[in-house]
Parts: sequence; C-alpha cells; structure tokens
Amino acid sequence: MLWESLTMTASPPKTFREIPPGLVQVRYCALCLLALVVLPWSMVLAAPLPLDVGFLIKSSALLLEEKQYQKALATLAPALQQYPNDPQVLNLQGAILTKLKDYASAQKCYEEALKASPGFFPAEYNIGSLLALRQQWDPAITYYRNLLIEQPNNELVEYKLLLLLLHQGADPDLQQKLFSLDVPSNTPAWYYASAARAYKKGDQGMAAKYLDVAKSVFGNKTEIFQQELDESGLKDAKMH
Repeated sequence: MLWESLTMTASPPKTFREIPPGLVQVRYCALCLLALVVLPWSMVLAAPLPLDVGFLIKSSALLLEEKQYQKALATLAPALQQYPNDPQVLNLQGAILTKLKDYASAQKCYEEALKASPGFFPAEYNIGSLLALRQQWDPAITYYRNLLIEQPNNELVEYKLLLLLLHQGADPDLQQKLFSLDVPSNTPAWYYASAARAYKKGDQGMAAKYLDVAKSVFGNKTEIFQQELDESGLKDAKMH
C-alpha cells in the first residue's frame, strides 16, 4: 500500500551539515565559556539539546511498522515542528495518517512533500495508493500508468500497475506487456508479478514457488512487494 522503505530512511534532512570533530570541540568550549559568563546557570542547564531528526524519523518509522500509529505520530512531532517542510518528515506523517485511514490529511502531507521537493518519489507513489485505498480503481490505474510513462524503468510502479489491472480484470493487452520478458531483473518485481498472475489464475502452488525464490534471493527487499500483494486481494482468487 505505501512506499515505506524511504519513509524509514535514517538520513537526516538536507539542512544538516557535517562539521569536522576538532572544530566542533573548539566551538563547543567557546560557547560554554560564553554561557558561563553571560547566562545564569539555570538557563545553561535548561538549554535544549540539538534535535536528531534522523533518529526521530527512524524511531517513528519503526513504530509505524509495529502498528503503534498514535505513538509514531507523537514521536515524529518534534521533527515536524522544527522541519515542517522536509519531504521525508511529511511523507512519513502521511504514511502514518494513511494507516489511521485519515486519507484527506494524508493527501495533504504528500502534496506538501511534493511542493517542498517536486518529484519526490515516495510521496508520488503514496498519492496513487490513496486512490486505490479509496477504491477509485480507474483513477488509480490512470495515475500509475502516467507515473510509469514518467519513470519507465521503475519496476515498483510497473508492479503496482499490474496488481491494479489484475484486480480489476482490466486491459489484458497492457497486462501482457508488463514484465513481458521471460527472465527476472535485479529486483523482486518479476517474481512477484509472476506470483500475482498465478494467484489471479487461482494457482496458489505456483505462486508460492515464485515467492519462495524471490525471498531466498532478495531477503527483506521483498517486503514492499509482499505488502502490495497481500493488500491486492489476488491471493483470495479461486482456481479457474
């Protein structure tokens, strides 16, 4: 449903800069001396610590994985307050709100992320997911078709589009064109696309074989593909 691998990025926003350790120590000593001379002790001791946005993003994303959605929002709040226009922070907030089924607020978060960073892929992907969650199937298919035109080599988008087409039984010609090669690429997408087609035919045994190979080769890189498959409804298809 959600592009979550990038919501979990531990890298801090671009506002952070790396400073040589020696320079940090010199500046820190100078600041401490200045504080002792100018400020009362109570103010020095009460000074807030620097906000580690990367840590907050990672912590909030882990809580999202654990389905502790309200706690994830609370953990992310300080980062959102200090960096309200950071696309990573906004996208993660949108992902949490999506899980809470507050789709209107999630949409705003994704749109704000794209305003801050046009073309930011996680937000683009998640906006399309909202269409599917709202069961707006035709608009969702159109959205991902257009996104695939913009990013023709993006196998996650291609896979998402295939799942939607299979779910709706739409555009068989386009279905055949997606992952049309008989050999897998360097992502789990081909295996999962093959499994999705097998599920659509009701052949759960064949689907399981594709999934077993994908997981043995790619490990945890299969997570988002598996999540999309689980939520597509195709696994419940009956044998034709």
